[in-house]
Amino acid sequence: MVRVQGTDRDRLSRPRLVSLWRRVTAGATVLVTAQHDSGVASSVREWVAETGDRLIEWSSNRVDVPAETPDADVVLLEIEGMLGTHVTAALAVRERWPAATLIAVSSTQWPPGLLDAGMRPERVFPGSQFGFTTDETLDRAEQLGLALTWDEASGLLERVGTHAGLVDAILRAATSHGSLDEAAVRTGCDALVSHFAGAAAAGVFRPNGWRAVLVSARIGPMPRRTLLEVWGRDEVVRAAFDNVLQAGFFVQDPDSDMMQLRPDIRAAVIDRIEREARLDAVDADVAALASRFLSEGRTDDGWSIVADLPAARTRLLVEHWWLLGEFDVAHARPWLEEAITRSASPELRVALIRCLIDVTSANHTGHVSQADRRVARDLLDETDGVEMSVGALLLADTLRGVLLRLDGHHGEALETHERLADSVDRVHDDADDGAPSLAQANLLLHAGISAIDASRSDIASDRFAAAAALAHSSKHDRLARYAHEMLLLVTTNSGRAPLPSTFQARVDNLVGAHVITPPMSNVVKLSSALYIVDPRGLQEALDDEAPAVDDPLMLRFIDLALRSFAHGLLGTSGLAARAIELFERELDGRDLTANHRALLVWARTEALLHAGAADRAVELLTETRGLRAVIPVDVLLARAALRAKKPERALAALASTQDAYGSGVLAVWSHLLLFLAYHAIGSDSSLEVAHQHLSTALVAGSRARPLLPFAAQGMSALGTTLTQADQLALDPAGRRYIADVERMRDELQLATSTTLALSERERVVVAHLVAAESTRDLAARLHVSPNTVKTQLRSIYRKLGVSSWADAVATAKRLGLV
Repeated sequence: MVRVQGTDRDRLSRPRLVSLWRRVTAGATVLVTAQHDSGVASSVREWVAETGDRLIEWSSNRVDVPAETPDADVVLLEIEGMLGTHVTAALAVRERWPAATLIAVSSTQWPPGLLDAGMRPERVFPGSQFGFTTDETLDRAEQLGLALTWDEASGLLERVGTHAGLVDAILRAATSHGSLDEAAVRTGCDALVSHFAGAAAAGVFRPNGWRAVLVSARIGPMPRRTLLEVWGRDEVVRAAFDNVLQAGFFVQDPDSDMMQLRPDIRAAVIDRIEREARLDAVDADVAALASRFLSEGRTDDGWSIVADLPAARTRLLVEHWWLLGEFDVAHARPWLEEAITRSASPELRVALIRCLIDVTSANHTGHVSQADRRVARDLLDETDGVEMSVGALLLADTLRGVLLRLDGHHGEALETHERLADSVDRVHDDADDGAPSLAQANLLLHAGISAIDASRSDIASDRFAAAAALAHSSKHDRLARYAHEMLLLVTTNSGRAPLPSTFQARVDNLVGAHVITPPMSNVVKLSSALYIVDPRGLQEALDDEAPAVDDPLMLRFIDLALRSFAHGLLGTSGLAARAIELFERELDGRDLTANHRALLVWARTEALLHAGAADRAVELLTETRGLRAVIPVDVLLARAALRAKKPERALAALASTQDAYGSGVLAVWSHLLLFLAYHAIGSDSSLEVAHQHLSTALVAGSRARPLLPFAAQGMSALGTTLTQADQLALDPAGRRYIADVERMRDELQLATSTTLALSERERVVVAHLVAAESTRDLAARLHVSPNTVKTQLRSIYRKLGVSSWADAVATAKRLGLV
């Protein structure tokens, strides 16, 4: 680098830019898309000084070119805007100097009017090419008499970008201060912002563009799509945004795709907003943009840009309070708690009540504390008798019913919501307010939830379907999805009496479902892992603390039953029994509906079965046969009877249901239990019937591929099933299904450490099984009697879940015991 001597002592020589201009063909028209004060003019002057060409500098604000204007070889034209006068001025410049090299600098783009007139640039240079490099920063500092290190220079560019005017202003301030300190950075950024504000006031930089700068600074970090909307007022402003990006005034986080003005520049803009007392006006612009986003259904984008702006946020809350249910309740709640201190709006209070107790709000955990219920009651009292909008009034009445349900008065809650639902005609939203339709969809949804907990699943199904349809038609998509999720619990079997909330319906609907609410996601996770008996998935689901779901209470009972089943499969049924005990204490003697009692019975049954208390399970199920419409009592009773070694009783339990379940997991389960019962009886005729049921179970299972029925009766029953399956003539689908069952058995054995149950002596016996040829040979190798060996083998078979010598050898190899 060299300094220019004489009158240009303050101008930095930039050879790389001079080299750029040398490559331009004489007489060409060149467009440079750069913000003003980017160093373009200085580089052109240095180039012309080297060539000796004549230079004219012109502004498009000067429409006419006087005839006496001197001739020129190079014309540097500052295009100050996109108006017709600027187009006329550019055409006049080219007409006056037709053979000159025309270098046009625009902070936005080439005016479309010039294209219409047939005038277009041959080359385009982006403004990023004119930014300072580290070397140039060091040279400029040296020229000013400021000592900088390489790290300081590169750090400065990393901090504020490479725009020549900004870097130069900071270096000048640093020279004045004696060092590159925070004050110098602030002074330089203030100078840049003042320059742009003045340019905007003079019309050089579009007012719309300057407003975009102010809004960008006020919002702070935002997604690229939002930033594009801020700068998307018109084509010229969008072009200006491209050039601002090239100047490096914005920085992007590559991981989150969030963009913002560089912090130092942003601070300078905010300071100017406050000094000029324009905060309210800028906040109004932000609120208007956010309101547009919300009206377009872009809920997250709308709320996020006012997240840190209390004034703009309160303005938006008052206008769009009813949309807060679509926004994460963890964010919406503190906003509303702050907003009701600023505004007396009853709608804001209804919105806050909804955040507190309405589990249909986005990302609500389903837990509603007693403290939140008290606050909700107080706020409802404040709105009682106060004039408010139709939507807010309907939501308030709906939330009163929700409080009844939370207090355990499920019948009263259902009566309240049904009365409201039947008395409200289909509402039509005003042009700018979707609150009435949302309130009605919300009411129908809560009527369905109340029906579930009141054991009226037939009503629940109708209400959820109606809520989903209305929410979809009104574009309340998240609320519609919530209604669809609740429908997963109450789907009925076509062509027969409804079996809402049965195990069969839940499995068919929940396995693999994609859900959005936290309580339901845990139920889906457990259901899916149980269906295929995935030990790792079961353990992961159990490792998550049981959710404290208060509403709908039905979900808590379902989760309890699923967890009890999972604990049983993993050999930790003691934990299940303890969880059930704690949960019953928590219920505190409240009246339970039929659905609740049924699921509690199921949870207890699983804990008893896997704890070796099958007789107690039989007694429990016998006392509650009236709950068969909710849970598969007959299947549970047959399982308990088999565990109690009472196969005849298992057959009696299933006598009327073996053909009732059609297809699916319960069909597989019932035929598998019939197989085990007939096989346990052991007569020739019963064994033949047993094989028929096993064959039927495998055919049904090869379609739906449930593995849970095979694991539910324990390893011994599973071993018997696989041994007998080997004797059946199965098609390829059946064989693949059996292979899946075998893999499941192996994974479950490893996960539950089945082999740890073997005594040291039994391990020795297993180690000799491979080499021994017979029981007598094995006894000789172990130096014991054949009867002792037979006793040991029976114990080993039971613990490994097999029924033959060959299966024991295969299992021992698979588990690494030999």
